[in-house]
Amino acid sequence: MKIRSFAAVAVVTGLALAACGSDGGDAGGGPASSGGRANPDATVTIGAVLEPTSLDITRTSGVAVGQILLGNVYEGLLKRDQKGVVSPALATAYRISPDGRTYTFTLAGNAAFQDGAPVRAADVVSSLTRVIAPASTNPHASDLASISAVASPDPHTVVLTLKERDSGLLFNLTGPAGVVVREGATGLDGHPDGTGPFRFDSWRRGDSITLVRNDAYRGPKAKVARVVFRYLTDTNAQNNAVRTGQVDIGVISDNDLVEAYRGNPKFVIAEGTTTDKFTLAFNQDRGPLADVRVRHAIRQGIDKDGLIKVLGAGTRIGSPVPPLDPWYEDLTSIDRHDPASARRLLAQAGHGGGLRLGLTIPNIYPPSIGDYVTSQLREIGVTVEVRRVEFPAWLTGVYTKHDYDLSIVDHAEARDLAFYVKPGYYFGDRSPQARDLAKAGATAASDTDRNTALRGLARRYSEDAIADWLLLGKARQVARVGVTGYPTNNVSAVYDLSKIEVLKS
Repeated sequence: MKIRSFAAVAVVTGLALAACGSDGGDAGGGPASSGGRANPDATVTIGAVLEPTSLDITRTSGVAVGQILLGNVYEGLLKRDQKGVVSPALATAYRISPDGRTYTFTLAGNAAFQDGAPVRAADVVSSLTRVIAPASTNPHASDLASISAVASPDPHTVVLTLKERDSGLLFNLTGPAGVVVREGATGLDGHPDGTGPFRFDSWRRGDSITLVRNDAYRGPKAKVARVVFRYLTDTNAQNNAVRTGQVDIGVISDNDLVEAYRGNPKFVIAEGTTTDKFTLAFNQDRGPLADVRVRHAIRQGIDKDGLIKVLGAGTRIGSPVPPLDPWYEDLTSIDRHDPASARRLLAQAGHGGGLRLGLTIPNIYPPSIGDYVTSQLREIGVTVEVRRVEFPAWLTGVYTKHDYDLSIVDHAEARDLAFYVKPGYYFGDRSPQARDLAKAGATAASDTDRNTALRGLARRYSEDAIADWLLLGKARQVARVGVTGYPTNNVSAVYDLSKIEVLKS
């Protein structure tokens, strides 16, 4: 599942980050150090809104666990940066056969798990084979569905054989589906065992998760000794922690609170872009929403620019593709805000006298989002009953059981178009044309052909009104001067901790 749970759409960073360093300084900055002496013994505490239900990255849905562990504790054959550029990780090199169906990876000779045991080709084979197995319980298994076999002809080589060409495979190997765990590993729920620049230390359920620097890491060492993810669910509490110096990096959901830091020499407001698509899902298996006219009416009845103004940040996109994806196209002209047209469409669909629908929203989102959508739809004759639920209840009721009319959630992952044609997805495009376009994009022999097919698929989704994309979230973090090296773009699924520094006074 490529869904993110976070405290606010207007300031998006997945965990509603709030960080505390054990040593301060006068030099501030964003992702790069601004000079000064770094304290290698510093502790950085990061405040998180939603605690993972499990630390087993091979079995847990959502991006909360991946954001903490991916690239920090766990690695795959490949990794990606904030812009989506893929580079080697546990593999030092790879080659692709001319027909695009065989990928051969050469493994790093000095990679090791946290207890010092070397990473073997057998560990990679075991990890990826479990993902693609018919009885796989990995929620990201579809990312590697094109792989038919994983083999190791020698201890330093892994070969992936594909059923058909897969233009997205390298990128997908950088995600949770591609992480490498020790062959036969158990107990990953409470004790992750990876190969990254940090080691798992402890989990105090309901309170915090602690990582410590892996001093035996084969690559550049992390620049702080310890990172603590502490769970703070209240926006005002996060703001107070930033304001009073209890934390170093914070994500604050209220735009007015964020603006209060502007011009303050003790803080830096760091802004970046994301792939967080705040989505209004339609259950096409529920009565009125099976009618495309009703879905178009709902889309036309919501003024997205007004919602962005209410939240204080965001970008209108018109489809599930953010500008960071190579096949982005501005589709905001489809279903522009037009209440009169929306009312006509509802009347044509037989709902001129009004329509009642339920709206299920995880309660980790600001109430203003649901209130705004409800108010907008009331103006076109749609009465909405809002139901706020805990995020685990949303996963069970909406995502798994499809028990909803409308729902709002953030789809955070990049390059996730194919999910919307998956059989049994909680919403999606049922048309054969959409499936054909998705396959054409996946099996394309060139980036140009891939991008053409996926632009067509995104347009199809919007023209079919399979959902409404309310806005693209904006990453905004408030940092105490003296803390540097934190990522600023696309941090929902991957938050690189290894470059964070706390500068000495």
